Formats: sequence, C-alpha cells, structure tokens
Amino acid sequence: MDTATPPPATDAQASVVAENVSKVFFSGRDPVWALEDFSLTLEPGSFTCIVGPSGCGKSTFLRILGGLEERTVGKVTTTGIEHPVPAAFIFQEHGVFPWMTVEDNVAFGLRMTGVPARTRRAVARDWLQRVRLDSFAGSYPHQLSGGMRQRVAIARAFATGSPVLLMDEPLGALDAQTRMLMQEELVALWEAERKTVLMVTHDIDEAILLGDRIIVMSGRPGTLREDITVPFDRPRSVDVERTAEFGELRSRIWNLLRDDVRTAEETA
Repeated sequence: MDTATPPPATDAQASVVAENVSKVFFSGRDPVWALEDFSLTLEPGSFTCIVGPSGCGKSTFLRILGGLEERTVGKVTTTGIEHPVPAAFIFQEHGVFPWMTVEDNVAFGLRMTGVPARTRRAVARDWLQRVRLDSFAGSYPHQLSGGMRQRVAIARAFATGSPVLLMDEPLGALDAQTRMLMQEELVALWEAERKTVLMVTHDIDEAILLGDRIIVMSGRPGTLREDITVPFDRPRSVDVERTAEFGELRSRIWNLLRDDVRTAEETA
C-alpha cells in the first residue's frame, strides 16, 4: 500500500529542518555526547515518530527543536527561518496545573501569548468540546482520571495554535486500554488539524500505528540509523496490527534496535 501524502502546507503548517545537530553534556570533566551529527526534515502536516534505545538523545533532540535546550553544534530552521521551533509540547507526565481549572489549563498557552480573556475562553471551550471534556471545564485535575488529564494536556497543546507539536511519550503513563483509545483520539485530532508532529515513543507498535515515518536512532551518541516510511494508508485503525505487513515492519524495527537496547540496559 502507498503512504498517504501529507496535504500542501497552509498558513497553519510548518516545515522543520534540523541539520547536523550535536549536543554534548559534561559529567565532571568528561564530555558525554548525547547527539552527534543528527539531521531530520519534517514535512508540513506530517506525523513523524522517533524510536531508539534509552539514553540515545530522543528527548534531548525534542527539547532542542523547541528551544528548551541549547544545541552544541548544528542548525534548526522552521519554514526557512532559524529560531526555536514555534511548538507546543505534550509530555508523558501531563503537566497540567493542579491549582487551575480544566478550562484555565487549556487556555494557559493562549494566556502566555497575550490572547484576550474572552477569546482564550472561547478557544478553550471549543477544544474541551472536541476532546469531550466540556462538562468538566470547571473541575480541577485531581477530579479527573489519568486519561482525562492527558486529554486536557492534548487540548492545551492544540489550542495554542502552534503549527508544530513536539510530543515526548505522551501516552506512556496510561494503561493499555486507555492508551489505545487515546491513540485513536490523537490521530483524529491531528487529521483534522494537520499540524506538523514529532513524537518520541518507546512503543514500536504505537509508532507504526500513528506515524507517516519512523526515525530509528542509534545508541548514544544518538544519530540516524534508519528513516522508514510507514506503508499503510490513512485513516488507520488498530486492525492494521493484525496484518502480516505490520508484523514484518515491527520485526524490522526491533532488529535495528535490539543490540543498542541491550547495550543501554547493561550500562544503565
């Protein structure tokens, strides 16, 4: 099957280009290279997943793209302009503020960019309706389930209007059933908005189910091992996991990762 081609870019979409990005940390006097000469281009409106062994620099790269971490070497541009990617983040730990209502959490990013109160309330309520949490607008995070709190975090990211979403294991803390439901909901929102998405995940099945491409990274220092196009049409459901092609792709990715995962576990 042919991969669905992302639609042409609109004003709400962005391309992201990282060229020869490297990152070094210092542990005492010794340099530790987290990333080395890593390049990646994200097409506007695409959904790309990164998989790799623990400690290979996946999350570091995400933080560099979003301006939360300084790169040591290399260049990052968004639609041809060099600056931190204008991105919204979604993390594994949902990061919602416990002292804020659900509505205020969703509106927080808009508040930080100076959007007037009436407008940000309207946008927040719209997104709460889209993630089926409008009846919980006045509730607080402790009153919600884990899946509901993560839907708040997803709504907050989409509500910012940022053309790029950077997601670091956003569903990793959820139970298996809730995770499957959230995968479906996340893809439905993305298909409606077609933002440019880069998602880090340890789950190979999740990467195949969600992504247009899968970037396989090497062990530390992380660099590109293989760039794989996912050969399944959209819309895509969990039924694809029962196909022979899915199993073959899963095995191919695992074979690329196995030795580096074993090394990472032995040196942890």
